[in-house]
Amino acid sequence: MQNDLCFQPQYVGRFVCDGSKCDARCCRQAWSIDTDKATYEKYLHVKPESAARAITELFRYDADSDSYVVAATPCPLLTSEKLCRLQRDYGEDFLSPTCRTYPRVICNFGEFFERSMTLTCPVAAEMILFENEPMTFEFIEENFSAGKFQINRMRVDEKLVAHVIDIQAAMISILQERTLTIDQRLIVLGFFLDRLDELATAFNEPALMKLLAVYESEKFLAEQVPMMIQSVCFDEKKFSATMSAVFAQIPDEKISVAMNDFINVRKKFQAAHAIFLENFLVNEIFQTCCPWRFEGSIANNFKLFAAKYKIFELMLLSAANNGVVSKDELIRSVGHFTQKINHGADYQRRIFLLLAKSGDVLDLMNSLLDGGD
Repeated sequence: MQNDLCFQPQYVGRFVCDGSKCDARCCRQAWSIDTDKATYEKYLHVKPESAARAITELFRYDADSDSYVVAATPCPLLTSEKLCRLQRDYGEDFLSPTCRTYPRVICNFGEFFERSMTLTCPVAAEMILFENEPMTFEFIEENFSAGKFQINRMRVDEKLVAHVIDIQAAMISILQERTLTIDQRLIVLGFFLDRLDELATAFNEPALMKLLAVYESEKFLAEQVPMMIQSVCFDEKKFSATMSAVFAQIPDEKISVAMNDFINVRKKFQAAHAIFLENFLVNEIFQTCCPWRFEGSIANNFKLFAAKYKIFELMLLSAANNGVVSKDELIRSVGHFTQKINHGADYQRRIFLLLAKSGDVLDLMNSLLDGGD
């Protein structure tokens, strides 16, 4: 069987699931762990019949997803040794696509796949977020045959599909430019994606290739980037109003950092945790397939990306405002954010629709991003 081409961060190949390091958190959370019909069928035919009944009675049918869901929390198939009883007794082929895939995230762009990892897994989060060297990527061959993994199908304009990886490389390069602050990198990314949106609307391949080449040049960094940053005028009142509207889409999420403390706390936090925040953003770009996460313009997908980062930042600052944030607290916070916002797609869509009705990308950057040193 022919393997598929996969583009992924190199950390994916280094990851090893170890329930002893995280106390099998993914199996103990109150998550909906679903099993497809084909896997459930395997459980029905386990021998002896009493074993099949003992397994299948742990699941309930969910009509909305047309799948079978583990009926209890923590997962009743978790052993005292933090192992999956199904995998231990019957092998990896008896895992559902959900359990086989997690914490990996697999996206399909038609002719190729991309794979990353979600930060709800604390082992993955620690490995990804605290690496001092810039995140690196690789091409591998992997068999993503139907039914074995949970795969997200991405809808990208067919004119851009051939350029997706080059576009992502440019975005990652911007976010890894350590001569700039985190907000400054997001400003440059915003201008890049705004221009990309224009080119996607009236597709011009030579202009796209020129855009990608320009953003990778040292001359551009020295001459054009400072002008981009200076054109953004951060407005505290707009920030407060925009984030209040954003958080209104997440009614059960509260923050506790006052606006008059925000600027100083943010600058100190970004300076102390710049690499952590860079790794978060690069992984977020890749894992959520920005700027194609939601059907709609590239520019509006960037607005969502920037707003989500500010949600994350405010969650962190609420904790940092009361003292130094430990490594464990950072991992816990990123896990909470990822579970709440990324895994709760309805919140993302609400924010996406809210910001799609707002002004252009520059208006959004004036409301959220501070280009100052």
